[in-house]
Amino acid sequence: MNNPIFLDTNLIVYATNKDSPYHAKASDLMEAIDKERLETCLSLQVLGEFYATATNPKKIEKALTPEEAVLVIEGLLRTDTILKLYPKESTLKLTLDLVKRYQLKSLDFFDAQIVATMLDNGVTTIYTVNEDDFAIFEEIKAVNPFKQPT
Repeated sequence: MNNPIFLDTNLIVYATNKDSPYHAKASDLMEAIDKERLETCLSLQVLGEFYATATNPKKIEKALTPEEAVLVIEGLLRTDTILKLYPKESTLKLTLDLVKRYQLKSLDFFDAQIVATMLDNGVTTIYTVNEDDFAIFEEIKAVNPFKQPT
């Protein structure tokens, strides 16, 4: 992969949540990935975040059962069309550098950890519906793939 796009958790959640207003667009995106029209990657952290979100009835009205969420994750792990990124030895240090640089607090730590994993693996673009969460990071570009170009 030359310049893969990092997939944020919310895109996978929307693709599996038929009640989401983004479901159709997220499903189309996943189909494009399956047909290798889009080079993508994700991290194990995103898969963990997916599980936590998709099985939480406070986040999703029709939450997945643990078994259903595990099946989705296992499918994503098996596919060859999505590169899996792993933290490196330097990822935690880079995460802490980002946290200090941008004065991040609370759960924003986990966004910094995603960015650090991306950067340690040479990835600089993330697809997310929550582009504001990543806008602070000058090192990467956050793109909402569902927004119409202006």
